[in-house]
Amino acid sequence: MKRRTAVRNIIIISAGASLLPSCTSISDESSLRLKHIPLTGSQEKMLAELTETIIPKTSNFIGAKDLKSHEFILLMADDCASPEDQKTFTDNMKAFEDACKKKFNTTFVKCTPQQKTELLKEMEANKDEKDKGARFYRAIKSYTIQDFTSSREYLTDVVKWKITPGSNFKGCVPI
Repeated sequence: MKRRTAVRNIIIISAGASLLPSCTSISDESSLRLKHIPLTGSQEKMLAELTETIIPKTSNFIGAKDLKSHEFILLMADDCASPEDQKTFTDNMKAFEDACKKKFNTTFVKCTPQQKTELLKEMEANKDEKDKGARFYRAIKSYTIQDFTSSREYLTDVVKWKITPGSNFKGCVPI
């Protein structure tokens, strides 16, 4: 065997061996690196689906998933909430997922759109302040609406917001 062939084969085998573990591993890591809230990838997907169910994408306008409202919610909870509120957030998130599993025997992500809507209507009607799942839903709904109504697309396409007030505005007029 020639030396060049041997070196080439060693390089190919070592490159393949280093890439193989990354191809086979299934990771449940979140795409965000949060400082205070432990989050799995499945929880992030659930939150993205929940926000998209609250504000779905239509044929003529974007939805919450396009705006990445779930990332906004997670950053708000991670950066702006107190440690007690952060713990409450994670506990309530687990309670919401448990309520979905109890009702439909599956996770929120795997539910059909009709099941998701039914669950959210039930959470909306539930006024019990001790129900952690309903409290989580109401908090997520509030944050989703806040993110949506402060988005560039909403302000320019729906509200018709302009950076200068009125078309006849004259900034340099002596008084």
